[in-house]
Amino acid sequence: MANYSKYIKHGVKVVATAGTHLVLADDTACQVVIIQAQTDNTGAIAVGADEVDATIATGNGIILYSGDSITLPVANLADVYIDSTVSGEGVRYIYITEGE
Repeated sequence: MANYSKYIKHGVKVVATAGTHLVLADDTACQVVIIQAQTDNTGAIAVGADEVDATIATGNGIILYSGDSITLPVANLADVYIDSTVSGEGVRYIYITEGE
């Protein structure tokens, strides 16, 4: 049986200052990423492209609340951005790097 765990990687990203969109990670090739809002978040996290905005009702991107997750088929983690409505909150994520 093949061991595919070597293709599964993970990370954490925190938005230090609310309203500041940040790239999820540096240039990192992947096939898919699963992003989950930290379970102790009190505000909202927006996930999207550059210029994502977590402002409720007027922002853009997909909003995640505590524990919510989204799966995105992307070729590079540097194509995904997050923003937060509360400083110091963020996400955890896992991604698949390649496969057979």
